[in-house]
Amino acid sequence: MSLWNVFRMELFKNWHDRTNLFVMLAFMAVNTLGGLSLISPASGFMTGSLLGFSILGSTIFLFVYPYQMARNDYKNKVMSLLIASGVSRIQYYFVKVGATLLFSFLSILLIIILPLFVVFLAEEGILVVLEFFNFFFEIEPIMFLIIIFTWLAAFSILMTSVIISRGRGFTIFVFWGLYFVTNQVALAFRSGGSFWWNPDYTAIIVQHVITILVMGLIGIFILRKQDL
Repeated sequence: MSLWNVFRMELFKNWHDRTNLFVMLAFMAVNTLGGLSLISPASGFMTGSLLGFSILGSTIFLFVYPYQMARNDYKNKVMSLLIASGVSRIQYYFVKVGATLLFSFLSILLIIILPLFVVFLAEEGILVVLEFFNFFFEIEPIMFLIIIFTWLAAFSILMTSVIISRGRGFTIFVFWGLYFVTNQVALAFRSGGSFWWNPDYTAIIVQHVITILVMGLIGIFILRKQDL
């Protein structure tokens, strides 16, 4: 089986995962309603409850969704069948990570970016929306890079955690353990924790790049050794 066909299979499987797509659309609707409730709230309690559920639920989903996609092949024994068909473990690793990353990004667009766009549009109209995005794109590029690499570093830790735990329920503990260790190691190479008060943005990006590379190598090494 060619690498492209494996990638297409991953895309097809994720597009037809009706449960996750339904939950994603539900959170998109809830987040939109939560944002709109701030414009003309019916009651303070309802607004706070809806907004709190929106933020908490979305945060949990953005973690659970890539975890669920990554663990399915362990759970359904799909990975062992693919390896037996001639696909190398390293190739499969990059295909799986790429497909999961793509759909994780789409989930962020649907449940965060799109509701924000709707709320701004409903509150002030299209001109304010355009002004907002114009201001958004005027932010220093280094800040965008920090946001992107922070997300990618957390994502790489999650993927490695899934591989280490074989997608079992204790993946969350492995994730937080690795996350804590990587941050402590990074802080150990900084001058007395001054990062929090005098941030060196380049150092932050380098830290995340190193985390991504190290987690990727660990994930590939363990996957090559695992008995699937």
